[in-house]
Amino acid sequence: MYSLIAALLASLVTFGAVALVTKATYAVLPAVAVLAGTYWVIARRHSKAVEALMEELQREIQQQRVPNAIRMLQGAYGHANWVFMLKGQLDGQIGTLHYIQKDFDDALPLLEKAWVKHWVAKGMLAAHQFRRHKADDAMTTLEAAIAASKKEPMLYGLKAFMQMKLKNRDGAIATLGAGKEKCPSSQPISENLMRVQNNEPLNMAAFGEAWWQFHLEKPSMKQQMAMAGVSNKAKGGKKAMYR
Repeated sequence: MYSLIAALLASLVTFGAVALVTKATYAVLPAVAVLAGTYWVIARRHSKAVEALMEELQREIQQQRVPNAIRMLQGAYGHANWVFMLKGQLDGQIGTLHYIQKDFDDALPLLEKAWVKHWVAKGMLAAHQFRRHKADDAMTTLEAAIAASKKEPMLYGLKAFMQMKLKNRDGAIATLGAGKEKCPSSQPISENLMRVQNNEPLNMAAFGEAWWQFHLEKPSMKQQMAMAGVSNKAKGGKKAMYR
């Protein structure tokens, strides 16, 4: 990372300068302070630039200009050389936009490279793997995502959905039970745990509109109309993104 290299160079210069006029041991603390301070200032500057970009990005997405949003994110890769883990976050964000648009070929490599804590990207990767009949890979992906983001109810919902499709009801109960423990206030988790315990089908629509972006189920016409109505109110009559 360029920011770390710059910080190390500044730290070495500081160490050398201080050591020339006093003892080397006295130069350690100033060198460490310069290392940390320089890295923080440089990384913060690039992070702020990306934060500003994200605000504009949301406007592009709300206006259904997803290709523009993707190009904007791709333009931010230059900042990734200066901030640790930023590239994985950008990969995940771009991958999710491709996936939502059903551009799976473009989405897959980005979702695979996404930062593990980008739980939406990893959830989409697992969904894609499951749809391609790679259930073991999907479970491995979800387990890693859950370990990194223990308080995201959707991840437990995704895993339980797949387990039910695989006729593993006991596994789904265990997954939703773990989800309830980590996310006690999640109504969708509690509702679906009760449903599975009572041998009823899951109600994944309880997770809200976000569920449909994983493309594991299709919303009914009534649900599509409801989502379009909400989207129209939020976006001044624009069409909802889901397709």
